[in-house]
Amino acid sequence: MFGVPDDEIVDGANTQLQRDRALEQRLDVLLDGDFYPSDQQAFADLLRSIDASTPIETFVRAQSYNILRLAFDEQLGAALAVADEVEQLARNSDNNNAMLEIEVVKAEAHLANGNTEEAVALVPSIITLLPDASNVRVRYHANHLLARVLQANNEFSDALNYLLSAQALIPETDEAGQQRRRQFLNLHLARIQANLGRWQASAETAETAINDASRSGITHHLPELYLVRAYSRQYEQGPSQEIVDAFLEAADIAQAQDHERVLMLAYNNAGAAKLLMNELDDAERYLRQGLAVAKTINNQRESSVTEFNLGYVKVLKGEHDQGIAEMLAAAEVFNSFALKREQAILLTHIARAYEIAERYQEQAATLQKQVQLTAELAEEERDQQISELQIRYEAAEKSFEIKLLEQQAQLQQQQLANQERQQQLFFVAAGSLLVVLLMFAYGYRKTRRLNQLLNEANGELHQQSLHDPLTGLYNRRAIYDRLVSNDHRLQTHQYAVILLDIDHFKTINDTHGHPVGDEVLVEFGRRLKAAIRSNDMAVRWGGEEFLLVLEHIQADQAVQVARKILKDISERAFQTAAGRLEITLSGGLMMVATDANQQPNWDATFKLVDELLYEAKAEGRNRIRYLLPDQPRRSLP
Repeated sequence: MFGVPDDEIVDGANTQLQRDRALEQRLDVLLDGDFYPSDQQAFADLLRSIDASTPIETFVRAQSYNILRLAFDEQLGAALAVADEVEQLARNSDNNNAMLEIEVVKAEAHLANGNTEEAVALVPSIITLLPDASNVRVRYHANHLLARVLQANNEFSDALNYLLSAQALIPETDEAGQQRRRQFLNLHLARIQANLGRWQASAETAETAINDASRSGITHHLPELYLVRAYSRQYEQGPSQEIVDAFLEAADIAQAQDHERVLMLAYNNAGAAKLLMNELDDAERYLRQGLAVAKTINNQRESSVTEFNLGYVKVLKGEHDQGIAEMLAAAEVFNSFALKREQAILLTHIARAYEIAERYQEQAATLQKQVQLTAELAEEERDQQISELQIRYEAAEKSFEIKLLEQQAQLQQQQLANQERQQQLFFVAAGSLLVVLLMFAYGYRKTRRLNQLLNEANGELHQQSLHDPLTGLYNRRAIYDRLVSNDHRLQTHQYAVILLDIDHFKTINDTHGHPVGDEVLVEFGRRLKAAIRSNDMAVRWGGEEFLLVLEHIQADQAVQVARKILKDISERAFQTAAGRLEITLSGGLMMVATDANQQPNWDATFKLVDELLYEAKAEGRNRIRYLLPDQPRRSLP
């Protein structure tokens, strides 16, 4: 049992009496990971120095690491017993930082043991305590804990909000841990992007974090980052030997760092990729390796996924009934854990298995379930808000770099001032005076250069927030800013919305590589820009999708523009490093007329042009499907 005498309970604003500076520094040195020290002997020695006379915030912090150690060792009962005692002491102290930290740690303990509902139940109390907490470390921990709990509860928009809040606090935390914290947050951003099906963004975020880890030497999260990068690339590009190698690379790194969960997932995903490539023997070998690890660590979720895939292998090898039975049994277990997006993916494979077994009635029923689930998923996602939050996150990362530049400039100015004062002692010698003037001039030029870099960085940040870095076209944020602004040109006149998609773009990347794919995107964007007027908007909507907003335009004129773009793209080959490439596009076009008394439903508009685009693809591609007022849907050409 713990005890704190009454004379140790002091006013919450007096942080000096709430923390032991020497113990806090020892904890900082020991904390080489994100949750608790890996040097358990050193931590045990420190823990023995924690007693009733220890200031409450330091006491709670040290005991929190002890609680997390127990929770991660699957001793949840023991962890919560300690937490209850610490919580009572924190409440008796009336210290907001201590009370918030113990609530956060309890949620962490539940999250570590897969008890998402229990962790979610603690969210309201954490949110209530958070505004009054003054300890930056605790506030940071609370925000990224909230992000992960809400992510686990499929509340991705709110999760990103708290991820942004945690990111904003990083520059205020101790410098030694800033790079580690940024890497940790970027890992979770990549996971959220993957959960939302934003595969390219997820892979890019993971890639950036991997490069940062290589530069900084902080490799704690490398296994997870390699895994999420490979996972996202597979869904973006499709299965290939390159993807299998990427998963095996993640497995090697996981094995080197004794990260069994990533090792298990890497083997499972390598097997799944081989399965999709119809290399069944290799698929079964990797899947059984993953299943062995899953059973060793008693991971029921991943065991179910692997057993599902092994059942699928049996179907593909001709053992139809046995394989489907194993797939359905595994899916029932997996769906108790899975996101709707993941459930929809499983239904795709079940439907395919029924087709192979020629059980067409069951296949139709499965496809109907998938359609319903996909519709529910689309309804739940809030693309505009998610995109805005992601842009804010990226902008904040740029702001962090600008802050470092500012600190460097301030340091340089201080050094110049110190140099000037020191050199005043040597003004007697003319030669020394000349040295002073030369040094000052050099320093002044360097400081001016730093200020110039700051201005350039701020300008780049503004440009980045509104434009796509590859094509130079507007991005999603720019179009939403424009559409919801007070710009009456859009609100009181007729305009056209055209959504375009490059046909078979994945094949270009797979065949010629991403650099050639980027060349195609840049040239495609240039031709679109050349085909529209200066007051129209050309937007890179995402990946190989582009959106055009044509203002003050009649329906027949909009169709002419669409016809011109279709002809210009398909009839003039693209010159690339891989030679001449024939490119076509599919698209959707619709007219929108609004007045000052009616706000347009932008989400409905974008959804409809997206439907038109996919109708164009279904018709055979290389065409634009359009819908004009009071007319049936038609296609160009």
